[in-house]
Amino acid sequence: MAINFPANPLTNDTFTSGDTTWQYDGTAWNVVEQDFARNLFVSFDADTGVANPTQANDTLIVAGGNNITTTVTGKTITINGQSGGLTQNVFDSIVADEGSTTANNINDTLNILGGTNIATSIATDTDNVTINLEAFSINFLSDVDTTSSPPSTGQVLKWDGGKWAPGADATTGGAGTDADTLDGFDGSYYLDYNNLNNTPSILTLASLSIGVENTPSGNGAITYDNTSGVFKFTPPTAAGIGALTAEVNDLSAAVVWANVPNANITESSVTQHQAALSVTESQISDLQSYLTSVSASDLNSISIDALSDVDTTTAAPSNDQVLAWNGVNWIPADPATGGGGGDVNQNAFSNIAVTGQNTIAADTSTDTLNIVGGSGISVTTNDLTDTLTIQSTVTTGATAFTGLTDVTTAGLNVAEIYEPAMVMFQVDNDGIAAYTFEPHYTGNNPNIYVLGGTTVAFNLAEISGHPFEIQDPTASPYNTGLVHVSPTGTVTTGASAQGQQDGVLYWRIPESISGTYRYQCQSHSAMVGGIVVKRLSVI
Repeated sequence: MAINFPANPLTNDTFTSGDTTWQYDGTAWNVVEQDFARNLFVSFDADTGVANPTQANDTLIVAGGNNITTTVTGKTITINGQSGGLTQNVFDSIVADEGSTTANNINDTLNILGGTNIATSIATDTDNVTINLEAFSINFLSDVDTTSSPPSTGQVLKWDGGKWAPGADATTGGAGTDADTLDGFDGSYYLDYNNLNNTPSILTLASLSIGVENTPSGNGAITYDNTSGVFKFTPPTAAGIGALTAEVNDLSAAVVWANVPNANITESSVTQHQAALSVTESQISDLQSYLTSVSASDLNSISIDALSDVDTTTAAPSNDQVLAWNGVNWIPADPATGGGGGDVNQNAFSNIAVTGQNTIAADTSTDTLNIVGGSGISVTTNDLTDTLTIQSTVTTGATAFTGLTDVTTAGLNVAEIYEPAMVMFQVDNDGIAAYTFEPHYTGNNPNIYVLGGTTVAFNLAEISGHPFEIQDPTASPYNTGLVHVSPTGTVTTGASAQGQQDGVLYWRIPESISGTYRYQCQSHSAMVGGIVVKRLSVI
């Protein structure tokens, strides 16, 4: 019976007639061996691509891709994702008080820069970033200007309406206003005689009186007792009277005192018109002389301690002290500034304000602000250097990269991110027969290729029992540029980095070398292969 094969077949198309199956190879139909006891898949479809057998005993290879390994045990195919060696962004985004940044690629670098008067540093081979506050001038403050008018010795900062600027000190130590005489000064805080206590009594017109007549003597006289305010008349003797003149007692007309003979001024003539006399202060032209004589004799003997609000008895003053108000009295005290008394002209903060907290206000001019360390904070002072130190006392925390609570490690350890490398080889072993470097290279003990002047890394996490060594072309240990980092972050270099069975071995390949170097297991001679070094400068 004739067999009608399909017209216009495609390569690998099959045709079955009876118990026989043919497959078209592009030119002819070929019989396909059949095993009627088995169910077979003619083709395999993947997310990308289709695999079709090309012969009766064709083999389907299941290969791992990037960071994927495949193993066959008996009739079981196991597909595993490899751990470690993944290059990832630890922080996808960094957010600050102002602005944010996002990593642009898997090897992006975050730069930590110091702003104004801020310096940053990273200690070599550590995970520490140090941010320090640099020394700065008081002129750095936004409301202080010492540039427009530089200060001179003895000046202080004064508010000029817009900023604090250098100005003369108002105390004795500066060049302030001369207040020695109080001349031209006005205000409740300057000396006012009416506000003084224990002042001497000033005689008024009501205090003036005429005393008992004295015994006649000489030409007579009128005297004044400035203590009692009494006038006393001493009549002249007959010999002192001299020539008599007519008595003039009529005071109805204007009388010029100088024209009245002393003999005519008797006690009776004065008392006769005493009730009619009205003398004003302005009419007593020499009252000042009496007041002056009173202050000269009396005020000089009065101590400042006689004032009711002054106490210099409880604590006697010493040289250069001033009077300071203690809330009750003015008492002796040391001056607050070098040349003056008190703290009138000093700059100080009377309030300490913290956002979201109650404002701390000074209760007195000598109040003390206490700085107390909270949890994990210690506060120390040095009175010799005028230094206040605030530092952390916390000693606990993560001791390993995987102990960080704000980092998604995804199986990474610090050894795998210690140093940027051009490539990180995943080193594994096939028993004691060979090293493998999948997925970069297939097969056992392959030659691997590297560039001089670059850094490559060997992840040794999977080769327990197979100490790894780098050798030169003569099979001698080559220790130049080797840095080993353990999973816990311990770093060894040179010869000490050889023969490791975990962590990551970094090789900083000198640009000057080339040729075939080697990798070798220190315990198993069969586990050896070439490392071909190409000079970057000649490529």
